[in-house]
Amino acid sequence: MKLLTLRTFACDYTLELFGKVESFFQKGGISLSKFKLTSMLLIASFMLGLLGCTSLPGANVSKLKVMNRDNEKRYFNDTYGDMFHAQNGSIKIELVRPKSMKLDKTASNYVEALQQSIEQEQLDVLYLSINEYNQLSAAGLLLDLEPLVVRDHYNIDTIYPSITSFLREQGGGKLYGFAPTFQRQVIFYNIDLFDQYGIEPPHDGMTWQELIDLAGRFPTDGDEQSRIYGGFTCFGLDKESPLRELGVRIGLSMGLKAVNLDTMQVTMDTENWKQAYEQAQAALSTNALHKGGFNTDEDFNEQQLFAKGRQAMLLDDPNYVYSVLDYIKSGKSGIKPFRVGMVVGPVDPSNREITRDLNLNNNYVYAIRANSSNVDAAWELLKFMQGDEVASKLARRPDNGIPSRMGQTSGYYGINLDGFYHLTSVQPSNYYDDSDNNIIPDKFKEKYEEITYRELTKVEKSQKSLDEALQTIQRDAQAALDEASLAKKVNGENGGRAGQWHDNRDDNRLG
Repeated sequence: MKLLTLRTFACDYTLELFGKVESFFQKGGISLSKFKLTSMLLIASFMLGLLGCTSLPGANVSKLKVMNRDNEKRYFNDTYGDMFHAQNGSIKIELVRPKSMKLDKTASNYVEALQQSIEQEQLDVLYLSINEYNQLSAAGLLLDLEPLVVRDHYNIDTIYPSITSFLREQGGGKLYGFAPTFQRQVIFYNIDLFDQYGIEPPHDGMTWQELIDLAGRFPTDGDEQSRIYGGFTCFGLDKESPLRELGVRIGLSMGLKAVNLDTMQVTMDTENWKQAYEQAQAALSTNALHKGGFNTDEDFNEQQLFAKGRQAMLLDDPNYVYSVLDYIKSGKSGIKPFRVGMVVGPVDPSNREITRDLNLNNNYVYAIRANSSNVDAAWELLKFMQGDEVASKLARRPDNGIPSRMGQTSGYYGINLDGFYHLTSVQPSNYYDDSDNNIIPDKFKEKYEEITYRELTKVEKSQKSLDEALQTIQRDAQAALDEASLAKKVNGENGGRAGQWHDNRDDNRLG
């Protein structure tokens, strides 16, 4: 990286020096002979060629305004900017933080304010959340990238298809942006532990029930300080309400929701939710799953039984698990480092080719403002960010995001990066069916948590049957939703729906 930075500096200095010499002769009225001017140009070109510079004196320099979400610019430059500048001397990037970033994202005018900031700042490349990408594309503010892909024969076939499909879906059928990185939930497992007990390890495409059955094959004897658990979470299920936590996990993998926005009805007293909680009840009765939850009074790493070789399977995002792998590799856990495998799942039992774990919430989408005057330069940046060189760099340590460009290799802890792209990953089912996070009032969400915790805890204590608890949740949660919705109408809380945006996607032009 230091070499690239030095080369960039040398290129810029050479260009600047040549410009000063040329200006000196022009201001002094001194004319250069054709021979001398040609010689100077040849020498300068030779020097620039040796340095690997891409710009010549007099070439147009594009100044690209790129949206930045906070005051820290180091992440963008470390990940993309420095490498891009070293190879594209004629394009200068200015990182700009829109004034709307100071607003609370739940504010009713947030997206409108963001749009105004983008236009006022004349930003070229936008750095957007999925919700912003969805709404700004519908508002006609983003440039359709498909014509540019075709024009430049740019290969998007080796981008994880789940990403491009999702971005097209969110863009009303068109591709308005790239997401260089993503996250998904995967199942990490202790290969040595499976070998020790002669148990067949997990494979891609297993359902929750199959994983629970697999976890149940491990022995459950021994004390709490030494025994083995089958799975599944980092610190163990919430010991105060493990039924609620596991039931929700199972239900979301099936695509179930707590609220239907079309009818504004709570949907908990249903056969499918009952099935999810019955599976959770049966799983907990085996005593094969670790319960405990995170304790702030105890050492962070010491609470992770997977890292200590005492838990067979771990379900989580790689951005967290790679820190666990570091801990294992360090030997600080007090045990010999063990082999770790990885598969994708759990799958939707109604379609084993699908997992509901595609996560772009922390991996933003990069798009081009539709009426940008620097479309070609912006497109060069997007192509670079989504290209093989950046993907190769990201693959070395995918805890900051899995590269969406496939075909990269990473030998970290022996985990094959190809596994992240197995099966089709779709966006997780939203618990409240509220993808914009501004339709269901926050007051209801808080009340709903209280109600489900109260009722499912009674089931665990055998004070109520599951049927009775679900009926009570349905009744009390519906009353809470009706009350919160009425208050929202009166007070204007949480803003309006995405549907208020006029869909101008077909108005985009290349510019």
